[in-house]
Amino acid sequence: MPKAPQTAIDKALNLLGIRAFSQRELYLRLRKAEFSHREAEEAVELCVKRGYVNDELLAQDQAELLHARGCGRRKIAQKLRAKGVDAETIASAVNRQMEAEPEALQSALDFKLRTLTRETDPRKKREKLFRFLVSRGFPFDLIRDALEKLDLSDEDGVDLL
Repeated sequence: MPKAPQTAIDKALNLLGIRAFSQRELYLRLRKAEFSHREAEEAVELCVKRGYVNDELLAQDQAELLHARGCGRRKIAQKLRAKGVDAETIASAVNRQMEAEPEALQSALDFKLRTLTRETDPRKKREKLFRFLVSRGFPFDLIRDALEKLDLSDEDGVDLL
């Protein structure tokens, strides 16, 4: 028996059954599945209207998840931009995570310090820590403050002041 052609809304619902998508992501997936611009837009609008797609909730969930994984505000904003979330929604999601950012930075710093046990040169260790924290999206002022508090000259290892 031949398979009935799938509509744009059916495809959208199938995709949303797998994971959450932003409006932009869902639209692009539907276009990639060769639905017309009009069909894809209508399907996305229907999903938004019914509450199946919500960029604000997606942004909050992703921001919390990335924050828990030790990412800073720049990294969170970058990931949300890649999902097609608008700037205002990104700013709102990132601002909610800013209060706990120093704790996330300290957690990421502690993790990286455990991996740098073989490094004996304090300057190299500090540089590696800096690069790691920048790659995680933390702001420079927080990184500088955290690294200034470290005593990397101790021969037994790294002590936090």
